[in-house]
Amino acid sequence: MSEVSFEDMKFDGNIVKLLRNFSLELPDGELKKIGEYETKKGSIFFDGVSEKKARNKLLQLIEREIHNLRNDITGHSAVYVHRNSGIPLIGSAAFGIVDRNSSMIEVKPVTGCNMNCLFCSVDEGISSKKVNDFVVEEAYLVEECRKLVEFKGIPCQVAINAHGEPLIYAPMAELVRDLKAIKGVESISLITNGTFLTKELIDELSDAGLGSLNISMNAFSPEKAKIMQGTAKYDVEKVKEMASYAAAKFKVILAPVYVQGYNDSEMNEIVRFAARIGAKTGIQNFLYYPGGRNPAEQLQMDKFYANLRQLEGETGEKLIVDGSDFGIEASKPLQKPFSKGKVVRARIACDGRLPGEKIGAAKGRVITIPNCTREGMVSVKITRDKHNIFYGKAL
Repeated sequence: MSEVSFEDMKFDGNIVKLLRNFSLELPDGELKKIGEYETKKGSIFFDGVSEKKARNKLLQLIEREIHNLRNDITGHSAVYVHRNSGIPLIGSAAFGIVDRNSSMIEVKPVTGCNMNCLFCSVDEGISSKKVNDFVVEEAYLVEECRKLVEFKGIPCQVAINAHGEPLIYAPMAELVRDLKAIKGVESISLITNGTFLTKELIDELSDAGLGSLNISMNAFSPEKAKIMQGTAKYDVEKVKEMASYAAAKFKVILAPVYVQGYNDSEMNEIVRFAARIGAKTGIQNFLYYPGGRNPAEQLQMDKFYANLRQLEGETGEKLIVDGSDFGIEASKPLQKPFSKGKVVRARIACDGRLPGEKIGAAKGRVITIPNCTREGMVSVKITRDKHNIFYGKAL
């Protein structure tokens, strides 16, 4: 029998597991057209056909069926963005690469979340209105990030900052290692809710060169933590244990979102816990976003900073920081191939994240197009172009 195996794919019967947390069901009849088959330890074996022929036919079948890919964590349909997908990595706020004209580059390898935070600014998680997720090929993401770093020509920091939980992305340690190897990348940080952390994964991230782990721990007590995360499955004690272990490996920042009337009383304990384990605390103010979850009024910034100063006095820890604390500097802006108000021709590449939304591709950028049912080539009027994040209206 001929064995066919892939690094990023595992086979179990007619189910393909892509990057561990994404699944694709292949038609059994189509697999049998390649040859009688069986699966073992993630590989697939075909009878009566050469390995080369079986591999080529299997890849063709996967390519035909990849539109049925699903995110096992969220249950949403999913798009695999790879070098041959025709989907650029700049243009979306949700996946790929975001450059805000500074030495900080945001990398977003995956979308979707296993939590349901009551204040989520991008409406991710269990009750999300999103219906489609994205996962990006690791090598494609690294190569496009390399091009951007070379363009900037200054030392850069990379923040892995997903719309959702980035550790859904199985090759995270490989991504950190390969991004860190790019000439010009000084440091890598990762923002996570901490629920997928294990000691083994923390060791892998440390060995890969991760410099900073930001953990979104929004309450200290188990009861309040479950409320903040929006699910009874959240185990803050495990997150505390992993934070403590990680703090001995690299910089750890506990980064709660301060939601007035919900977790005000939790901040003091979080700050003190961070100090005990050798971590820092970076408290964020809850901000109102039209597309997010907004359970409370946004606290005025002067009041927010007054509360931080009070906490600093109570705990003896520095809590008020600015961009200079992170060494972020301005960089030359990345060229925009089109601007707000312009009409461009774009190819519809795939469905977007929300119902009735499409992702268009044009001139090396993606364009999010709401309320679009079109396919093929369409004319799109650009309605947003800030930081090379594009939205448009189909004409």
